[in-house]
Amino acid sequence: MRNVLFLSDYEDEIEYQAVFEKLSVWDITGVTAKPREISVINTLSGTEFFFRGAPLYPDLVVGYAYEDDLLTAIKLMKLWQMTGITVLNHGNTLFCGQNKDLSSAMLNAAEGVRHLPYFKFPSLPAEEEINRIGFPLVAKPVNGACGRGLFKFNSYQEFSDWVQQNEKYLDDYYVQPYIPKLNNEDYRVVVVNYVARYAYSRRGANGSWITNLMKEGTGKTFTVDILPEDLVVMAEKSSRAANSPFCGVDVALDETGTPFIIEINTCPAIKISRYIPGADTLVEQAYAEFIYQELTKNER
Repeated sequence: MRNVLFLSDYEDEIEYQAVFEKLSVWDITGVTAKPREISVINTLSGTEFFFRGAPLYPDLVVGYAYEDDLLTAIKLMKLWQMTGITVLNHGNTLFCGQNKDLSSAMLNAAEGVRHLPYFKFPSLPAEEEINRIGFPLVAKPVNGACGRGLFKFNSYQEFSDWVQQNEKYLDDYYVQPYIPKLNNEDYRVVVVNYVARYAYSRRGANGSWITNLMKEGTGKTFTVDILPEDLVVMAEKSSRAANSPFCGVDVALDETGTPFIIEINTCPAIKISRYIPGADTLVEQAYAEFIYQELTKNER
């Protein structure tokens, strides 16, 4: 029996269990382990791993770590790669995905992807500098999620006031232009093995410009083929630009109907029904199939 390890914390374990349930039809078991709870013994003869006092022998490792667990997870994934174990969501993928200034640079460098310029600064920039980005603009945490810590500014004075009040936190932020979305709506396109497999729309609560479902936004699922083809193609190109075979690509249409990429999430929601009541299980099924293919591709 083969075993899959999700390197993450336990807050979202229900999501990983949904994948393990789908994998069980192929006699594949799964376990979730917090990176800081894994012990390592490295000797001249190799590396051994232990979790809660028992040896840990995964056949495939999935990196789903963030924040305080990220660096520890990256080290562990590198060690497993050195032993020949397949790793999905490599350390570099997670690091760049969770440092959004880096992922923005990767998206801006990708052919066929319309993303947003960004500006990162150590202190208040001159007005002529920030005007290269243009107002309105949005300040975002470099390493943030769930719609937290977002600020929108309509003028240099508003931006200047915010910078002066938050100067010691500037290293944690970057700014991008705010582009109004058609119908104040954006889309999460879930990409599996670089192919768009699932989509849902998001609208902000009470007309808010922040559409994240964790910020009381509302969502509606639908099949990918309902979306404009150029939007879907751009989402798939974004996943390749980020070297992330499983990801959530946030994309919207501007007021002219032209798509643009907002950002990419390399640890996206898997069990969509947690956030949109009645959503089906296509994401966990697609991810389980991808994991099974990766586990068995050398057996054919």
